Formats: sequence, C-alpha cells, structure tokens
Amino acid sequence: MRKLLFLLLLFVLGLKKTSYKKNKNTLIILIDGLSHSSLQYGMSHKSCPTISKLLKNDYVLNQYFCGLPAATTATEALLFYGTNHNIPGFTWYDRSLHSFIRGNRSKELSTFEDNYQKKRGLFKDGSVIMSVYSGGATQLVMSGRNLRFPKTSIVFKLMQYIALGILYPVQFLRTITLTLKTIILYRTNNQEESRKILETIFLGQFSCFLTEVEIYRGTSRIFVDFLLYDEYAHKYGPTHPSAINSLKLIDRYVQRILKSIKTSEFSYEVIILSDHGQSKSIPYDGIDDKSSRDIAISFQLDHSKVIKTYGTTISTDSCEYIYSVPGGSTLQLYFSHSLTKAYLEDELEKKYPRCIQNLLEKPAFGWILIRNSNQSTRLYNKKGFITFTLNQSPTISGSPFEGIAPHTSQQLIKSFKTYAHFPNNGDIVIFGNTTPTNEVYSFEKHRGTHGGFFGNMCYPFCITNNNIIKAELNNPSMTMESLFNKIEYNMK
Repeated sequence: MRKLLFLLLLFVLGLKKTSYKKNKNTLIILIDGLSHSSLQYGMSHKSCPTISKLLKNDYVLNQYFCGLPAATTATEALLFYGTNHNIPGFTWYDRSLHSFIRGNRSKELSTFEDNYQKKRGLFKDGSVIMSVYSGGATQLVMSGRNLRFPKTSIVFKLMQYIALGILYPVQFLRTITLTLKTIILYRTNNQEESRKILETIFLGQFSCFLTEVEIYRGTSRIFVDFLLYDEYAHKYGPTHPSAINSLKLIDRYVQRILKSIKTSEFSYEVIILSDHGQSKSIPYDGIDDKSSRDIAISFQLDHSKVIKTYGTTISTDSCEYIYSVPGGSTLQLYFSHSLTKAYLEDELEKKYPRCIQNLLEKPAFGWILIRNSNQSTRLYNKKGFITFTLNQSPTISGSPFEGIAPHTSQQLIKSFKTYAHFPNNGDIVIFGNTTPTNEVYSFEKHRGTHGGFFGNMCYPFCITNNNIIKAELNNPSMTMESLFNKIEYNMK
C-alpha cells in the first residue's frame, strides 16, 4: 500500500522514473564528520544497529586517510570532480576570482564551481542531496550553490518534492513528530541554538525522504549527506553521548533507505562513507578571540588590524589588515595588501621582524606554513621544519612531527607536498597545537574539530558490499584518490 501511494503521488506530481541503467545504479550515503574510530565507538554503544548488521553480512568496513585539509569542501571535490587542487579549507580567499569562498555560501561558491578545472562529473544523470557541489547532477540538485534558489526551474523542481512530502502522510507525520520532539527536548536552549538543531534534524528527515523518492524514481546515481552528527560533535565532542546518540537517527535513515531499495523495482549498490573525522579539541577562541590577540602581538600591531572573518569582511581603507580565517583547527592569514600575490617569508620578516618566531611561541599555534620562495614552502614547528620544493623530495630539519606515529607522519608529508603549493593558501597558515591528552586547539567554538591534520579528523571510513571497492579498501597502499577513482570506475 505504501509503495502504491508513493508511486501514485510521483505520477500526479510529474516526478517520472529516470533510470537508464537499471543494473548499475549506485547510492552513496555520506555521514558528515564521522571518523572510523567514532563509528566503531558508536557501534559498540549500540547506536548503529543497521550499519552493524550490514557488517555481519557481505559489507566491509575500513578507514582511509583524507589528508589536508580534513574538510568537506576538499574531500567532496575529489570524489565528485577527481581533484581537490587549490581548496585549502572550508573558507578561503580565491586569488584568481578575487573573492572569499565559503562552502555554504551560494553565490561565491557557484562562481568557484563554474570556474573549477574538473576531471569528471560523477553524478551526471544523477541527484545530489545536501552536498557542497552539484557534481554534474541533472535530476535533483540540493547543493551549496542552490541555497538561494537562483533559477526558477530549481525552485519549481524543489516545490514538486516539497508537495510530495506534504501530501505523503507518513512523511508528514514523521516531520511533525520530530519537530515536536525537538521543541520539547531543546526548549531550555537559547533560541539560536534551538533553531539550528531543529533545522539540522528537519533537513536530515527531508534528505532521507528525498533519497527514497529518487530510489523509487530509479535515478541511476544518488548522493546524500547527513549533517547531524557533525553538528553535535562540533558542539559536544566526537564521542560525547549527544553526538553518539545522533547516530541513532542517522542509522534509522539508513534503515529506511535500504528498505526503500528492497521495495522498489530498482537495485542499487550502496556505499556508506564519511568525508573526514573529528578530533577532540579545546576551543581556544571563546567569548574573546584569543588567536587574534596572539596574531596582533606577534606582528606588533594594534588588535584592530587583525580581522577574524568567515569571508564577509574586506576593508576598503589604505591600512594593511590581516584577515584571520578560521577553519576548525587552522587559521588562514591573508594580508590585505597581498591578496593577489602572497608575501614570501623574507618579505614578511623584513616588514614584521621575528613574526614567525613570535607566532611559534604562542601555546595554541603548533605549525606555521609559509612560502619561502616562489618554488618552495616551509612548515615550521617548535622543534623543527620541513621544506617542500616543487618537483623535489621534502627536506626535514629537526623533529617537526614529534609525537606523531611514523606511518602517519609519512602520510602527512605526502599530503603536504601537494597542499603546501596551493596558490589559495593564506600568506601564513597556522595549524592548532596538540596537548598531552591528544586534543588539538580549535579556533572556533568546537569541542570536536577538523580542517587540519591531527588525529581522527584525518581518518574517515568507507563501507560497501561492492567487490571492486572492497578490494581497494583492503589494499595496504590505498589512498583517498585511489579509493574515489575505484568508486568512479565502478559507477561507469
């Protein structure tokens, strides 16, 4: 009865079947921000019964190394487009577009995506739901670039799905129930926090429903991103009971989606993965922006000359300002007089003597990345440095990764070889320091953070029953790029 009603509403609203390759359909479910370690923790605390059951059948779970930056904007770009070149974080200044780009700001993100040099469009003829990028999707696109619904056709398409959600009684009742539960559970929180929680839960519910719709339509390639865990982990910490409990709701979404596949006339290969993890963190910037104070002191500037921004502030006066752009455990520092062409180390040291040494003396600043020539970049730590020169092997002095396991250090060095030469990196990139308890400093109000390179944030997971991808997951030399290329190969 449920299926018949669903199909009837699809027909009435003009949402026709779309499948062209009934025997080769692929569904990718992304659980945002969930590390391999935190997933295992959640399964051990019985928060993921559906996923646990999959692993008892023909599915395989393994971690992969996402490298720098541990951010959705970079990982998703590599998955969708085959490259994440020149994406240094969730927010950055694009030196060729002369604009700040943020992963959830539609106008600037649209411009960036349209100009990005892509190697593939993974979701051609498919649908993407709650993604950063469109991925070439042509059926349903709910991505960062469409947040303001710039085209009438996009608005009309989404209205069809919203009408279906209202007319379909089960979905309508679920939404009302979740809304009431959220209001009751979080009535003591401040208004802004309660609104954000309600929005995230509602979007997760609606995203699950849209995925079910696309399955019944037979859309050949579907991608959906569930954001709930990432939000809770940021606020409370990656293994806090509130964050782990949020996995119960996501697990129910997975259960519903898998049930929809079984009851539809189409078969799907299912891949469940995350884009990055989260590491336990100490929020260095709370009520006061301590990092801005530390930067101002290091450069011997008035505090007002350091502007902490998420990309909405650019000064028009003639003074030189430092734009401090937080991305979890990183800070991208852009100088207002060098937005087109970044400073080199000797230029900065001449203008601001001892600035790098001063930065390294601050307890929350663990590593400093700066260009020391047009061909090379240097990563400083309190105990050493690494020089990355184009087309040459890195050279190491001292112990810049002391305390980090040798295998992880080698992975980081390989990742930095590419990341260090991104033109869009700040004039200086600051990475949060670590603590004796294996926490990392965050420059946002995060108890769980990512964006840098330390700890679980670099180790997301992948689960699948596809033999080609399973073989890659068991490959000791697997990289994120090789894993995503196998996913693309399998979707052809």
